[in-house]
Amino acid sequence: VTLTTPKQRPISAVMALTFLALCFGATLLCSTSSLPVVHLLPHSHCDAGYRKSFDDYYHSEVQYILDSMLVALQQRPDRRFVWEEVSYFSVWWGQASQEERQLVTTLVEKGQLEFIGGGWVMHDEADTSVYATLNQMTLGLKFLNETLNVRPRHEWHIDPFGHSIFMAELYSLLGYTSIILNRVPDSVKQQMRAEKSLEFMWQSPFSEKEIFTHVLDIHYSTPSLPAFLNLEVKVAMLVAICKEKLGWYKTDHVLVPFGNDFAFQNASLDFASMDEIVDVINNNSTAYGLTIRYSTLSEYMDAVLSAGVTFPSRGGDFLPYLACSPCGSVQCDGTYGNSPCGTTDAFWSGFYTSKPAQKLLSRVQDASLRALEMVRALSLFLGNANVEEALVLAKNTSAIMQHHDAITGTSFTESYNDYNVRLGKALTAGDKATSFIKAAILCSASPVTYTLSSDSVSILSGLTEANIAVMVVQNPLSHDMLSYVSVQLPQDVCVQVLDARMTTVESQVVGSMVYVLVEVSAGGMEVYYLKKTSCEEQKPIRDLAQFSITNGAIELNFNATNHLVGWSSPASNGSHSVEQEYIQYVERKSDLDLNVCDGTNVYTYVPQLEDTLVLTPKNLPTTITANGPLVWELTQTVNSYLNYSIRLFRPLSSDFTDQYSSFVEWNTNIGPLPSDNASSFTSSFRTDLSTDSFVTYSNGIYPMRRTYNSSVLLQGNTYPLVGGAHFDGAGSQTTFSALAKRPMGVTIHGGIMELMLHRRLPILFDRRGDDDSVMTDSVLLGFVSSGMAQPITMATSMTFTSPLTLHFAILNSSDEWSSGCLTSWSPLQSLPQARSPSHIAPPTSDPCPHHPVFFSTPSS
Repeated sequence: VTLTTPKQRPISAVMALTFLALCFGATLLCSTSSLPVVHLLPHSHCDAGYRKSFDDYYHSEVQYILDSMLVALQQRPDRRFVWEEVSYFSVWWGQASQEERQLVTTLVEKGQLEFIGGGWVMHDEADTSVYATLNQMTLGLKFLNETLNVRPRHEWHIDPFGHSIFMAELYSLLGYTSIILNRVPDSVKQQMRAEKSLEFMWQSPFSEKEIFTHVLDIHYSTPSLPAFLNLEVKVAMLVAICKEKLGWYKTDHVLVPFGNDFAFQNASLDFASMDEIVDVINNNSTAYGLTIRYSTLSEYMDAVLSAGVTFPSRGGDFLPYLACSPCGSVQCDGTYGNSPCGTTDAFWSGFYTSKPAQKLLSRVQDASLRALEMVRALSLFLGNANVEEALVLAKNTSAIMQHHDAITGTSFTESYNDYNVRLGKALTAGDKATSFIKAAILCSASPVTYTLSSDSVSILSGLTEANIAVMVVQNPLSHDMLSYVSVQLPQDVCVQVLDARMTTVESQVVGSMVYVLVEVSAGGMEVYYLKKTSCEEQKPIRDLAQFSITNGAIELNFNATNHLVGWSSPASNGSHSVEQEYIQYVERKSDLDLNVCDGTNVYTYVPQLEDTLVLTPKNLPTTITANGPLVWELTQTVNSYLNYSIRLFRPLSSDFTDQYSSFVEWNTNIGPLPSDNASSFTSSFRTDLSTDSFVTYSNGIYPMRRTYNSSVLLQGNTYPLVGGAHFDGAGSQTTFSALAKRPMGVTIHGGIMELMLHRRLPILFDRRGDDDSVMTDSVLLGFVSSGMAQPITMATSMTFTSPLTLHFAILNSSDEWSSGCLTSWSPLQSLPQARSPSHIAPPTSDPCPHHPVFFSTPSS
């Protein structure tokens, strides 16, 4: 059967049937006017590390994508391309010739090449903090502005594993026009298709901001058009696919991704294959009932937003994610299990915790970067080559770690190891730069050059009765700090702590640590001295039964078998029952052992509740290792790979309003975990505040009210804890709060809070989850007044995750330092007149403010 089109081009029987269906169907008319437009979006999604390291990806794949893309765009003016990962482009730009750079500029000006997103990487949305997210966005946008005078209008976030409401706030504040999402839970995506609500105005609940949002209807890959099919069949298939997609959106424009992971390594060939299909459709557009073109995101968005359509509004986030695409048909066609996704239990809430050691190291590096940035900026210590090099390295490393396969713990071994190497180098360089600036500021008038080090054990090993050590304490926060710090001591070394006036400062040695209370102004530095002294015998208390420990504000009560049973403090409005257990959740493996859509892996969390193991023994071996006057501490042993300590500090205020009157440190040492089962390990706190409602903080800053849905499995009620989480009982004026230094999964049900600490997933064909690391980790736990839960959580979380920095050096005497160096420095007193305090918000006098006070400069 042959059909002649108006342009006299014969087409096959398959295409004829398509023509008839489209022309005579009830929903579509064949007309040469107002035909629907298919916008093909050529793109290449290039992970900043995943199976390979960042550098290996660049040298083996990414550079060829960028090179060949430039060639292909010159071959036809109707071709388009969008690029997202600025980190890769910056490497290419640094190696590009002047002619290649000019070609990029020309293609951008002509609208053939568009930069979208603009971040250094496509960052994760669940585990990232606001600080680190803004750093990686700043790096990318700054680079594009300085090299190409370009500012992206549209965010392309198509691979993070679920989407945070913070994105609506962030990109609207940054002035973006739209954001494109992909990984929303499949049931939500199906509902959006049915309701034609895949495009909507995403509203932030924290402000009046909103942003136009487009959800990819299936995935970011090119529709499947098998290469072995002839051109006519491919055309018919693509037309049918696009017609179906048009039915899911409100306008006559539909966005169809053309690309995939590391696609277009031979861009000319890839475009040529699609050019044939595009030309056939456009030469017969009336017959097919649509036109098709290559588009940038701006071209698509301009068309949609000028279509005169009113879009629905919605709020909330899309966490946790439940996957379907891009799984095999056995998972997605409804034949496996009871849902279109096959399995309804493989929620992607495992990566909130996976690879916890690297998550913690990343957060430590972020804190190191913050300390360096603060001391450099506030001291106006600019232009030193070594410092600037260290700062660039620290910023770039922090930015790379926000990639959605880095901070999430989902990368393969080569990339995982590369991230650790990068973190180590950045920490070392950043610490050296910070210590260098400290010494340069404090000792600018000294003829002696001092080298400070954060390695207290190494430095203090040189401490004798004849010399003294200096300890320089820096406050990286923008408010005054009165806080305890801990210094690790060499074996069999004890110290006396002195202030700048050589007056003894109260301190306490516990094991190999000395704890001391220090006070430092906003962004400032203070000097303390450490003098070697004889060690007093520490007498731990064992063989305990039905006892309590108290710091004068918080009292923790233990029963006859040494289990925590009660908690009282002024902030808790009386006494509360609290019971703690460590739990092992044995997880279900996929039958195929390599399937991200079924069973557990580094992404998903699939506990088999019938195999849950309570690890805490009936009788807990307990030792009280410190009993005041500054620190109270006990340790308890659960088994051969798990022990923990509970630590209280003496309150700082008589009215018990400081953080030490409300919070205790709960320190867990766990690992290596047993490898006989795929398992996740949690710390469970059962309180008498019975509730299913709780609050987590999106990216550590915006409070999100959650409600445990009893119709959904445990893993579907597990959310990312970034910074803190808390809950209060019905009618109660008391809130139980937990603060963490690194991301982890959290759920709260019936007044029980569970924190996911660690995971080990020995899966035969996917070794990423076989994590044998040892985690030494701290969380702060406490009861606070419900009305103050949010500000106290935010303020305490900031001091917990951005601690005071300590650097040391050995001196002959304190006079050696004081004769040529400052013993105290405040940036507010040291800035030149051009940066006088009238231009800077003064710090609060409250050492633990309810809201962080940030430095601000006048608007230009």
